[in-house]
Amino acid sequence: MDMNKILQWMDLAKKYQTTDFWKDIFDQSSFEDLMKAHGGEGTASPFEPNRDKNFPPTDIYMTDSDVLLIAELPGYQKHDIRLSISGTNLLLKGNSNIVHPGQPLQQERFNGSFERSIQLPEATFPDQIRATFRNGLLLITYKRQFRNEEYVPID
Repeated sequence: MDMNKILQWMDLAKKYQTTDFWKDIFDQSSFEDLMKAHGGEGTASPFEPNRDKNFPPTDIYMTDSDVLLIAELPGYQKHDIRLSISGTNLLLKGNSNIVHPGQPLQQERFNGSFERSIQLPEATFPDQIRATFRNGLLLITYKRQFRNEEYVPID
């Protein structure tokens, strides 16, 4: 690798960087310090589960007549989950506080309360949605209001 090209690239990047990013890269004692200095969260502790804004993980499928959303909620019970809808915005909330005895040595599975807003591909009404919870999977289905193409009669 040509060191001059790397230096030229670093100089070019400095022109567009608002902070002294490259100085920070070489001066930081660890990656975690670097991430904290630039607004990142750093590395997660092995004792704390990492829950991001995309919890629970979901899949959305669409056929000619239906929309199906699958949310993965292992360890949660049906009574722990709440759904609400407004147009194409589905709000999924939940809370589960399972207490396990002992000090955790590794904890990767999320446990606790969450809230996620999911954009649906098409609007629907609450009375048209069917939701079932089975084996840790929340299945949400509704009939599509419109097909990909609707014919308009000509008078």
